[in-house]
Amino acid sequence: MGLANQITVARGGLAILLWSVLHVIDLRGRPEDGLWWVAFALFVVTAGTDSLDGYIARTRGEVSVFGRIADPFVDKLLVLGSMVFLIGLPGMAWIVPPWTVAVVLARELLVTALRGAVEGSGRNFQAGTWGKAKMLAQCVAIGAALLHGAGVAFVRCPLNAFSFTSDVVATPPTWCLARLISVLAALLTLASGVEYTVRAIRSLRAPPVGRA
Repeated sequence: MGLANQITVARGGLAILLWSVLHVIDLRGRPEDGLWWVAFALFVVTAGTDSLDGYIARTRGEVSVFGRIADPFVDKLLVLGSMVFLIGLPGMAWIVPPWTVAVVLARELLVTALRGAVEGSGRNFQAGTWGKAKMLAQCVAIGAALLHGAGVAFVRCPLNAFSFTSDVVATPPTWCLARLISVLAALLTLASGVEYTVRAIRSLRAPPVGRA
């Protein structure tokens, strides 16, 4: 197994370790805990190395079928897994609304089906700018939610009294920065799904590969 695939597998292991930390937080039931910072650190490392395995695969000539399948799969483990665990924690369903998780899940299922149809016809359906943007937005949203759990003031402060140093904590139904980012990330995810759908329809309507 090449270095690129080893990094991909390691990222998958870190994603599962993050799940474990969030599960322990749930079991302990504390509103604020040092484990939130452990979860945040794990998430930053896993998300921050998202493009590293692909870059190494291209530069070292290690592009493989395993890598093409495993890399997006690990991304889904990280994003969807983190969101699912977060909405199960006390108070976090307000910060990461369940409907935002449903939007992310629906988009991923749709794009997976579209990619299978397009690539099955011999055409390329690689990730575009919208796909990369939604991944970044989702990571920022999850990071903000983890910081909210860790008690960071500026992501917890009510938007109508926003301050980077305020100790005021937003409580439902007051909006705070972490919730706003989650909603915006979901809307960008929805827009990304629409863009992918339009691109897939155009690709499938084009003349078959190899014909004039």
